[in-house]
Amino acid sequence: MLALSVSDYLSVSFRPDLNMLVARWLREVSAPETREGYYQILAAARQTNCPYWLLDGRRRKPADAATTQWGFQEFFPTLRSQLGQDAFLSQLLSPYYQQITQELPVFQENETSPTQTYHMRRFNDEASAVQWLRECQQAAGHSPA
Repeated sequence: MLALSVSDYLSVSFRPDLNMLVARWLREVSAPETREGYYQILAAARQTNCPYWLLDGRRRKPADAATTQWGFQEFFPTLRSQLGQDAFLSQLLSPYYQQITQELPVFQENETSPTQTYHMRRFNDEASAVQWLRECQQAAGHSPA
């Protein structure tokens, strides 16, 4: 595992054996920290040319409405142009956090849109979150050797 970025609220590393970035939120974060954290993850993805992200948000609370809107309307839609390929974001959430996301239409709309250039799914256990990313890699022909 290659550590790429570490702060008091976010750790980002690259797993070459799995060809995926692992970003772990280490505590509750403010809206500015959330946005800065996603830019750190994007920088790591560009550095490693890796569109497969495991985003561990179990230690943080859900983002506020403005930050969620920023993510879905401004940040995530630019990932393809930033990375040169579709991005795959596997969110690892606490049951409480996942329940909140299930109540927000933007999450369901994202998961069912056939025109998205990024793909996001939400999970409660890490094995399932990793498995979904591995399936995405296999479908795209990007499985690690």
